[in-house]
Amino acid sequence: MRAAVLLCATLCGAACGPAPERPNVLLVTIDTWRADRLSAAGYPREVTPHLDRLAREGLRFTSVTAPRGKTTPSIATLMTGLYPHEHGARDLLVPLDPARPLLSERLSAAGYATAAIVGNFVLLERFSGLARGFDSWTEDLPDELGVPPENVPQRTARSLVDGALAALGLGPPAADAGPRGSFRRAGAPWFLWLHAMDPHGIYDAPAEHRVFEREEPEWIPPAPPHDPRAIHRRWIAEYNVPADARDAHGRIDAARVRDRYDAEVRYVDHELGRLFDALRAAGELERTLVVVTSDHGESLGEQDYWFEHGRNASEASVRVPLVVHWPATLPGRPAPGVRGVDTSLADLAPTILDLLGLPPLAPDGPARGTSLARAWASGSEPARPVYSEKVDREALDGAVQAKAVRIGGWKWIRRFAHVPGANGERRLASLSDELYDTAADPYESHNLAPAPPPRAPVDRLQAELLRFTALDARFPEIGAILQANRDALEAGDAEVVRVLKALGY
Repeated sequence: MRAAVLLCATLCGAACGPAPERPNVLLVTIDTWRADRLSAAGYPREVTPHLDRLAREGLRFTSVTAPRGKTTPSIATLMTGLYPHEHGARDLLVPLDPARPLLSERLSAAGYATAAIVGNFVLLERFSGLARGFDSWTEDLPDELGVPPENVPQRTARSLVDGALAALGLGPPAADAGPRGSFRRAGAPWFLWLHAMDPHGIYDAPAEHRVFEREEPEWIPPAPPHDPRAIHRRWIAEYNVPADARDAHGRIDAARVRDRYDAEVRYVDHELGRLFDALRAAGELERTLVVVTSDHGESLGEQDYWFEHGRNASEASVRVPLVVHWPATLPGRPAPGVRGVDTSLADLAPTILDLLGLPPLAPDGPARGTSLARAWASGSEPARPVYSEKVDREALDGAVQAKAVRIGGWKWIRRFAHVPGANGERRLASLSDELYDTAADPYESHNLAPAPPPRAPVDRLQAELLRFTALDARFPEIGAILQANRDALEAGDAEVVRVLKALGY
């Protein structure tokens, strides 16, 4: 019996009777949105008033993890319920395995009208393989940020929401090459996925949203002396530092850069507010399951990693927000509140389908997403493992890979590197271990692995990490595979390489 029926019986106290009308589904992913940049979660600046309202009316989640600090692998996980080692999209421009079914395909088969509008270059269909199951797929990128030749094509939040309103029949046709009319069908529920790009560097929100300015600068100190034993080494994404965040000596004011990042989050929230208001005015919001989350976070100085993401599996890069609006048409609607349920982006598709009374995309298995419908409603769920990884091309940082597992507030990270083996072959060996109490140390400043406290579930963490690593049959060779992909790309498509480099990849 599916969780939606169980919820009705347990939380409503009665049988559901005839199946209710299935709600619409609005999925919003905000690129590079940190888990702590949500005012409702305690961030002191008012960066997200519209998402705060949605959180007050629905559910806000505090323990959500992306599988990777990069867009394509994480979005593919969200859409399939599978971790990257199974769905195949291991990096940017590595498309999803076409044999893996998508949330959009399942909803389309169930009678939903489906549409997507994506704002990120790397999500174009030829790169991502994510357009399957969508009646309408909009990937034109009418806006540009930056100055040539470093300009980046994208669809900014205003264009994204204009397109969404047009696609839903709640606004005029988009002024650019976006949706010219509604994708909806009479009598059918709809599924719309929007991917906003803006918080991704370059941090360049419209001027009216640059309302934050710290009184005192926070100059990034000089780089520490090189320590070959150090696990974390300084990296500053210079290309994401605006000119007004540097002084005459080239010092970088981290506070000014964070101000600009916060302005981007405020901009996206403001534009989403237009969409939420239009849905309310049309009486649609109460008939819509709204899920708002991120593909990954952004490191703003944690572990000496500045203004970027993806080079590690740290909480700054992989912990993400999640806000869910629960429609009145779903049984067992819970009271608004906060949920600490351990959640992976891999759990979203199984949970959404379960709430709608639809079958899952894949059978249960180790390190796969699972439905959390009951836990979302009740808030009760024992601590469970969620996983993340960092894989990279051989040319980057010596092909150092990482696997991570978090259970409740405890997280274990193991880094690997290729070392010389027998007969001149290279083998993947453990390089370092890290243990963090993320409840007390949310941005992983104190590695407890050398002397784990007795309360830490070290044995379980290590067992889960070994299991997760063993499931990745291509882990030892993934660095070489990704490097070969990049070499082929650089030999064949100079414009794609230019955009990737402008994005910092």
